[in-house]
Amino acid sequence: MSLLEVENLRTYFYTQEGIVQAVDGVSFDVERGETLGLVGESGAGKSVTVKSLLGLINPPGKVVDGTVRFDGRDLTACSERELRREVRGSEISFVFQDPMSALNPVFTVGNQIAEIVEYHTDRTEAEARDRAVELLDDVGIPDPEQRVDQYPHEFSGGMRQRALIAMALSCNPKLIIADEPTTALDVTIQAQILNLFDEIQEEYDTSVVYVTHDLGVVREVCDRVAVMYLGKVVEHAPYDELYRNPRHPYTQSLLRSVVRPDERADDLDPIAGTMPSAIDPPSGCRFRTRCPVAIDDCARVEPPRVDVGPNHDAACILHEDEYGYDEPALHERGRP
Repeated sequence: MSLLEVENLRTYFYTQEGIVQAVDGVSFDVERGETLGLVGESGAGKSVTVKSLLGLINPPGKVVDGTVRFDGRDLTACSERELRREVRGSEISFVFQDPMSALNPVFTVGNQIAEIVEYHTDRTEAEARDRAVELLDDVGIPDPEQRVDQYPHEFSGGMRQRALIAMALSCNPKLIIADEPTTALDVTIQAQILNLFDEIQEEYDTSVVYVTHDLGVVREVCDRVAVMYLGKVVEHAPYDELYRNPRHPYTQSLLRSVVRPDERADDLDPIAGTMPSAIDPPSGCRFRTRCPVAIDDCARVEPPRVDVGPNHDAACILHEDEYGYDEPALHERGRP
């Protein structure tokens, strides 16, 4: 049994303009000790997906359908109190994108880490503080005995992100959800944080869901990848298979949009257009309005995810035998 199983998850936001279908039928799983990457452009629904797993969606948003099973337990059936006391911070931890917003500026970093330890364990205040020092040391913060009594504004951006990771590790969770934790950091610090996640996974045997728009990051830290577009998973595969043999036109377009070391910026092949509104998404395949190989039937049929290789599936009508399309025809239409 997988550690995390998400099936047909739907999260909508009820606004004056209409119903925003932010997450619309998302399914994936996470095995014990592995890292799953959720990838896609801004607006794809990645952050809403992971917040939905822990019941962190506030009005006007609501999880309207689907199940989230964690270690055999249905989280969608849990009360807010059960999630707060028994799941969040202890079994599943969240590393937010902006550490300055996630950390309370009026409390020391050590106090905020120790508070989580005291809340979820039977450690005393002194023992919780010692645990905070130990965690700061584990995530590579120098002089943890002194830093534990400093405030967030006294930490650099990279150190604040390390402090958030220390908080996430405070109760030895089985799963860490990291929501674009390197976005605001320079490339040198990004590399250090990615190496830290590798070390953490090896030492703590923790599963990770890593949310990012950066395919370079995925290649560094992820075992498997789920590519999202406008609230849906359109392709899912082991990371090496995804890079070697992408099978959905959106994934191929994302990879063509990445500058390689031997290329110039003007060699980029950006995706045409912009992501449509989730209030009134296109009929059929949601990527069809930007897809370089779209055909008339793409507007008529909403493609399911179908197997296109070992542990590899994609949601594209052009992969379904019943419609009579074949791979040579796709290549003739300009598909890489």
